[in-house]
Amino acid sequence: MTPPATQKRMATVAGLAALVTTAVASQCLNGPCYPGNEYCAAPFQNAPMYHLMDQHGCAENDPNGPVFDPVHGVIHHFYQIHLAAEPGHGPDYGHFASKDFVHWAALPVAIWNGLDSSVTPPKVTKYDNEAIFTGSATVIPGAAPDGKSPGIVNVYPGLCNKNDWPACGTGTLLAIAVAADYAGDELLINWTKPSFNPIVQNTQRDPSSAWKTPSGEWRFRTFDSMIYGAASDEDFLAGKFYTIGKNPDFRQCECPSVYPLPAASAGFEEAYTHAQATGELPTTVHKTSCGGDWWQLGTYVAGAPKQLGSFNATPGWEDMFVQRKIDQGGFYASKDNEYPTKAGGSRRINWGWAQVPPASAQTLPREITFNAAARVLQQYPIEELEALRATPFYSSNNVVVKPSAPVKMAAPSGVAKQSEVLVTVQLPDTAANVEVTFNGGGSSNGTPVSTWQPGTDLPGHDYNITHYPASPNSARQCQAACDKDDKCKAWVYVVRGTPAGSGDCCLKDAIPCPRKLNTCTSGSKTNTTVQCNGGSGTTVCSINYVPPPSADTPTYNVSVACGELKDTVTMVTGEKTFEIRLFADNTFIEAYFQQGRVAMVVPAGLPDATEVTVSASATVNLASAVGYPMNSIWVSPDDVRKAPRVYG
Repeated sequence: MTPPATQKRMATVAGLAALVTTAVASQCLNGPCYPGNEYCAAPFQNAPMYHLMDQHGCAENDPNGPVFDPVHGVIHHFYQIHLAAEPGHGPDYGHFASKDFVHWAALPVAIWNGLDSSVTPPKVTKYDNEAIFTGSATVIPGAAPDGKSPGIVNVYPGLCNKNDWPACGTGTLLAIAVAADYAGDELLINWTKPSFNPIVQNTQRDPSSAWKTPSGEWRFRTFDSMIYGAASDEDFLAGKFYTIGKNPDFRQCECPSVYPLPAASAGFEEAYTHAQATGELPTTVHKTSCGGDWWQLGTYVAGAPKQLGSFNATPGWEDMFVQRKIDQGGFYASKDNEYPTKAGGSRRINWGWAQVPPASAQTLPREITFNAAARVLQQYPIEELEALRATPFYSSNNVVVKPSAPVKMAAPSGVAKQSEVLVTVQLPDTAANVEVTFNGGGSSNGTPVSTWQPGTDLPGHDYNITHYPASPNSARQCQAACDKDDKCKAWVYVVRGTPAGSGDCCLKDAIPCPRKLNTCTSGSKTNTTVQCNGGSGTTVCSINYVPPPSADTPTYNVSVACGELKDTVTMVTGEKTFEIRLFADNTFIEAYFQQGRVAMVVPAGLPDATEVTVSASATVNLASAVGYPMNSIWVSPDDVRKAPRVYG
C-alpha cells in the first residue's frame, strides 16, 4: 500500500492552487509545476526502454546522489529533472527506485526548489528557491531510523537569489535533505530539509560524495576544489560543517568524485595482487567533468583534521595520474557510489548522463575495476543486467567470417533496435578490421531544425542558462547571444520565473531533437537536420586489429570506433580474444570494448527495420556471437515495494 503521506503528495494540485502566485513558473500539464503537478508532457515515445529516462515528459541531465539504502535494501537514483516551482528556473531532483537494478519505478520529484514537499501544504524554503543543482548522497552512521545504523543523507547545492535570501552572495549554497519517513516508507518518496539548512553559504556547486579520513573527519569537495569538513558522524547529521580550504591538487571541474582504488578487473587479479605485494599501488581515483568526464589515479594522504590533504602521482604509476577520458561519446556529469554485490561484497558503480534523443537518459550502471596489467580502469555493465535478456534472436559459436561473406544476425522486425549484441573475436595472426553494423535500411533525412521555431523546445545540452527580464524581444536577444558564442549550436528561450513574462535563455552545445512546447521559442544557428527517434541509417562499431610487434611487449594498442567516435584499447600481450558488447536502445548504442576498457555513448537512428551484421576485412573466427532482445525496466512503485530484498 502507498503510505498516506505519499498519497497526499501524489494528489492533484486543485486544493493548492491558491498557494501559487501569478508569476510564471515552469509549465506542467495542469499549470505551473508544483508538488503533485509535475508532468511536463506525456512520457516520451520511441525512447530508450531499458535505460533510466525521465517518465514525466521532462528533459533531464546529470545523475544526482545515486545510492544504496542499507535500511530497506533499495537502490535510489536521483537525477536533474527540468522543471521548477515558482519563482525558480530549475532543475530539481527526479527520482527512480529499484531493489534489483533490473526493475525500476519512476517516483515523484524528490527535492523541489524553494519547497519542502514532505508536508502538505509544502513548506517554503527561500534559500534554494531558484534551483536544485547536482549533489551527492553519502551513507552516514546514525542516519538510519534507529539513530545508530547507517542511512542516506543527500547534500545538494541550492541556487538562491539575494531578494529572497539576503545572505546569497555567490548564488549558491549547500544544504541537506533526509528521508521524511525513513522507517515507514521503504521507497523514501518524501524528502525533508532540516531546519538548520543551509549548511554552507556562498559556496559553489557540485558537492561530491563525502569520504571519511582515518581521523574520523568527513570531507567533500565542490566544483571550485574547495574542501569542506565535518568532525564526526554526529556533526555531519547536525549540519555542522566547516571550510578546510581549496586543494590545488584537485583540479577545478564539475561533478567531482574522490574514492578508493576499486577492486581488480576479472581475469587480472594476479597482476593486481602482485603489484600490491611488490610496490605501492595508487590509492585513490579522482574523477571530474570538464569537456567530457575524466579520471586519474594517484596517492591521497588526508593529513590532520581541518588540514588540506595531498593528491599526487604514485611512484611507478605516473602514467595513471594523467587525465584519461572515461567515454568518448555523449557522456557527462557521471556520479558514482559504493554498492553491495549479491555475494555480500562491495563494488564501485558509475552512472553517466547520456546525451541522446529524445531528451537524454542515464547510462547503464557500470562497475569500475582496475586492470593492473593493462594499467587502465575498466567500466563494465553490472551482471544484474543479464536478467533483462529475452530468448536470443541469434546465437552461434565458432563462426567463420570471410571478407566476401558477412554474417547476418537475423532478428524479427523491431527487435534489434532494443537489444544487446555480444561478439567475441578470436584474435587472428594477421591484421584485420572487424565491424558490427546496425543497419537501419538506408540514409535518414533527419528531423529538421530551423533558426527560428516558435512553440518549440530543444530539451537538453544546456551549458549556460541566463534569466532575462520580461520583454517582447527576449527570444531574439537569446538567439543573438547564441550567434555570438562559438560554443553555442542551438538555443531555447522559455517563459518562466519572476517577474511574470520573464524567462530563461538556454544556450546549448549540441542540437537536441525538437518537441512542441508553447512556452518556448528555439532555434539552431543554421537550418539543419538531426537524427531523432525513429530515424534510419547505419551505425558501425569496429576494431582495427594489428598484432603486437613482439611477444615481449607487455601491452599494445588496438584502435576501436563506433559511429563517428574513436578511441584506443590497451591490450595485454597474450590475450586471445576481443569482446565487442553493444547495447542498442531505440535512439542510441552504448558500446563496450574488451570488457569495458573503452566505452562509448553513441546516438543512433534505430528503426524497426534495423538489422545486425558482422563483417571483416580478412577471415576471422568468432568464438561466439549472440543477440538478445532486451525487456523494459519499468514497473510500478507498488511492484518495487512487493519485491523481495536482494542485497544485504
